[in-house]
Amino acid sequence: MKLNVMCLNCKIQGEINESLYDLTDSLSYEFTCNRGHKNVFLLDSHKFELLFQMGLYAYSDGYFREAVTNFAAAIERFHEFCIAVLSWEHGNEKKVFNQNSEIQYSQINDEFNKEYKDAWKELSRQSERQLGAYIMLYLVTFKCKPHLIPSNWVEFRNGIVHKGAFPTANKTSEYAEVTFNYIKDKLLQLKTAFPESTEKVYSKAIQDYKDQQLDSYNGSNLITYKPYTALRVGDKIEALTNLDFEEAKKQAHALSLSKMYI
Repeated sequence: MKLNVMCLNCKIQGEINESLYDLTDSLSYEFTCNRGHKNVFLLDSHKFELLFQMGLYAYSDGYFREAVTNFAAAIERFHEFCIAVLSWEHGNEKKVFNQNSEIQYSQINDEFNKEYKDAWKELSRQSERQLGAYIMLYLVTFKCKPHLIPSNWVEFRNGIVHKGAFPTANKTSEYAEVTFNYIKDKLLQLKTAFPESTEKVYSKAIQDYKDQQLDSYNGSNLITYKPYTALRVGDKIEALTNLDFEEAKKQAHALSLSKMYI
């Protein structure tokens, strides 16, 4: 997957000056155009969004094993996102009272974030622990156990990832649709029940990065960059509700044909 970045100064002046970068784990991409303008692009996408999109590109290009592993990874990283949202909702506020004895809420961001990061270290290397954390947090929050990926698709995924099986195009497409609907439905649930926490968790990583790096990028154009993805946390509820898998697949195919994986 490539990121296509464009010099902001040149764009303002009506010129096109751009460069392609390989997607990495880094949030930032530094680009100095041939006219000497310094740009820093901060990637504003969660991993599950990017992984699912990469799965669609791999499927479109006929790399079905790679597509399945990307979809499977998207599910795991989406569970991570859910854990963060539900944890924030339960743990990042404390009740306080004003002079009229009315309940208000006071954020305890720094204290809670440190505790959350320390707790996540215990889960970060084991996907089964993460799944367990997600199930129990969901239970405590919604008072029922979550609907998970059906067991036959878990077995399908395990056969690809662990046994080296080769999936067919049809099975890969079906798994992609199951993944798409799974993430879409649960994302809608989060945004409906906890819109503020969902947005805060989604935007916090990029904001923290900005706060830590601003001094070192003095004099550069600091630009938030969000590539196209079929699933987007930032979409309004109506837009998310209307998302269609077949349309997402067609869009990915069109971008794949143009080789614009951005």
